[in-house]
Amino acid sequence: MADYDIFREQLAIMYPRYGHALWDPTPTRSGMPVKIGDVGFIRWGKFHRLFNALLPANDPSHELGVPEDHEPLVLNYLGPVNAGSLSCGYYSSAEVGVEPTPDFRAPP
Repeated sequence: MADYDIFREQLAIMYPRYGHALWDPTPTRSGMPVKIGDVGFIRWGKFHRLFNALLPANDPSHELGVPEDHEPLVLNYLGPVNAGSLSCGYYSSAEVGVEPTPDFRAPP
């Protein structure tokens, strides 16, 4: 099993409500962070954006095009987005441990 699949599987077991864990969360194209409405696929642990369902077909960010007869999705509610993050610490499977090295600094 590939590293990125093990990573996703183990975090999904431990934190099922946090969504799909990405091995490499860096956007595939620099300067284009993932946004609400992005449609794409995950390959090798990285999200690849195809288009954004909330934007019109002629939006400049749709470099790869959109589906035929695309109409922007209109949401009735765009309330606050939970921008929380996982607490500081180590997340690993039960069989994996962390061993400090001489220059290791534990989180506060």
